[in-house]
Amino acid sequence: MMIIIAIGFGSDAARRREGTMTDRSDAERTRPNAANEIALERAELLRVLSPEQLARLRPQLRERPVQPHRALFFEGGEAEGLWILRRGQVRLYKASASGRVTTLETLGPGEIFGAISALEGEVYPASAEGVLAGSAWCLPRSTLMQLLASDPRLGVEVLRIVSSRLHQAHQRLHAFAQDSAPARLARALLDAAQGGEARVTRRALAESAGTTVETAIRVLRRFEREGLLHGQVGLLRLLDAEALRRVAGG
Repeated sequence: MMIIIAIGFGSDAARRREGTMTDRSDAERTRPNAANEIALERAELLRVLSPEQLARLRPQLRERPVQPHRALFFEGGEAEGLWILRRGQVRLYKASASGRVTTLETLGPGEIFGAISALEGEVYPASAEGVLAGSAWCLPRSTLMQLLASDPRLGVEVLRIVSSRLHQAHQRLHAFAQDSAPARLARALLDAAQGGEARVTRRALAESAGTTVETAIRVLRRFEREGLLHGQVGLLRLLDAEALRRVAGG
């Protein structure tokens, strides 16, 4: 994931990897299933709010449907507010001038995105589109600014999330520069998987791993031959997650 996204989109519940890449983090073990709805009070950043504050906040939220391959916003668009994924999956991605698309992150229920862009009144530095059907709340920038002014704890929470995301961004940049294509693809598979299944295309995996579709297909076929996964169109079943973690660890 790129630094621009780390400071433009926040998510402490996203996949972080401390120490060796073969270890599962607490976030990976506890990440909510995309099919489950997240309660507003459990969403990151908003966990610090009191029930009374949340009650006043709810009428200000605008709920938007999340649909596969449909955009919530595009890179360069005006940041209208902070987004909170209620159910489903959303991916953040960037497109280069040459048309190459890189998936920066896949988000699950309770995770936020667009926070810093909304705070600074900037444009979105990346695009967001649905992966799995669900819904997301959008908290208008004006309401977000009022909350920050009334409760300093939110500002501290934003800083904590941004710090975490910067750390994750540095790790991903290092992995993109140093790790092999099989290691990056194994990691992308593990990040996308829920309940032993990754509902993701080979193209999306290639974008997440920073490699070509051709390379992704070749590596995934090797994983299948080795009994690590079973592939169908748009669905990959992980048969040996521990072996994939070893591959991801280099």
